[in-house]
Formats: sequence, C-alpha cells, structure tokens
Amino acid sequence: MTDWVTDYFAVVDAMDLQSFVDNHAEDAVVVFGNNPPAEGKAAISEAIGGFWSMIGGLRHDRRHLWFVDGGTAVLEASVHYWTKAGSEVVLPCVSLLDRQDALVTSLRVHIDLAPLFAEITTESGDPLPAR
Repeated sequence: MTDWVTDYFAVVDAMDLQSFVDNHAEDAVVVFGNNPPAEGKAAISEAIGGFWSMIGGLRHDRRHLWFVDGGTAVLEASVHYWTKAGSEVVLPCVSLLDRQDALVTSLRVHIDLAPLFAEITTESGDPLPAR
C-alpha cells in the first residue's frame, strides 16, 4: 500500500516536473505552504516548477506514514532542501494526499519555508520579489 506514496515522493525528490504533474488528476488541487491553491495541471506545473527553479534540490526523509479510508495518506517527513549555492536547510513537514483512480486529487503541504527563503536571500544578497 505504501508503494504509491514512495513512488510519488521519488518523483518529487527527482524534481521531475512532467512526471509530477502526470501523477495528478486534471482537476487536482495543490496547496503548498501558505501559497494560494494551484488548481488544475497547468497551475500545478507553474507553481511547483516556479518553486523548484529557486532551489538546487530536495529530499524527503520519511518519519511516519498513515493511511485513512484507503485513498488518503498523511506523510510526516524531514525535508532536506539545497540552495543553488549548496547550503542545506532541513524543515519539518506534513503532507496530506488524496488519491482516486491512481491519481492524486489533492495535495496539501504544511511547511514553513521561511528558513529556506532566508538562506536563499542571504546567498543572493537580494531580497526575494514580493508576491
């Protein structure tokens, strides 16, 4: 039962944007941190692709995984982020995934990215653009 979650986060950690988007239903919704929801594959690709373009890499270290009602998974992880300059920032994270017909319909990522953005800002010497 855990294979789909393992496979899903392997794609995330590889930063394979097309495979990531392909894992979602057409009307999927992704909420990442305190960002507005990305609704649909095009918006998901834009939001996640934009974020991934700012970092050098990432890796999820699973701490706990729970399944609820067969189609929902809750993953607690430590996420290792690398900046483009090579600094590592490790952040606690909880992700909730809903899945139907082998596709993710909802991903909600609960994480505070402020320490990562602070490191990126420090390394660049420039403030991050306002949203």
